[in-house]
Amino acid sequence: MDNDLSQWLEREMEDYQPVFKAFNRRLMKKTPLWMALSVAGMVALGFVVGYDWTYVLRVHFLIGLGFAVFIWLCFWLQTRTVSMKKVRAAYEKALAELGAGDQAAFVRQASQTGHVDFLNSASDKYPARLTVGPDYWLYFRGGCQVFRVADIQRLSAKEESTRVGYSIGDTRVRQNLGVGVSLVVEYREGTAAAAQSPSGKIFLENAKQLGQTQELIKRYCPKGRELL
Repeated sequence: MDNDLSQWLEREMEDYQPVFKAFNRRLMKKTPLWMALSVAGMVALGFVVGYDWTYVLRVHFLIGLGFAVFIWLCFWLQTRTVSMKKVRAAYEKALAELGAGDQAAFVRQASQTGHVDFLNSASDKYPARLTVGPDYWLYFRGGCQVFRVADIQRLSAKEESTRVGYSIGDTRVRQNLGVGVSLVVEYREGTAAAAQSPSGKIFLENAKQLGQTQELIKRYCPKGRELL
């Protein structure tokens, strides 16, 4: 990685670090609420099924406390398994895959870029960040992707869903459950990106984030605006 790109990455990490810290603080702020709900839920369940208060306190309350401790441990472990070092490594890996000419062009567009952060603390380990410029986009969401605008043929939105199953009596039911929306990036035939995959995705949690992404592209990427 050349010196100019290293300097850009240093500035990017300095800008991202406060967002990363705020994300973790926000994550831990939710912990007491979920702990309290687990205890209250188990106590309420005990009374609903008809147990007397002594049994509820002796059994259900203690089970609720166990769940609360487990929830705290999950949140605590999540904050310990993430680090700025891992963020930087993801950026470095994605940027290293660019050729020398693309790396230089990526740095040259730096003053013409904008970004948006998505704080999806319920589903992500890191705040997601989309950086958009006239010729290159970079999307970090745990892993890091770089999109070369010249390689893109079309952009389209796609609802994302997962298949879930559950039982109603003796009947097994399966249905699609919406989990988010993606901005699908379709590549031009013959490009290096298309050789690896015909399309890429910028996964987002909801329509609001899709709108923010589209507005970012319209503002900072004239070529991308024509592809939407």
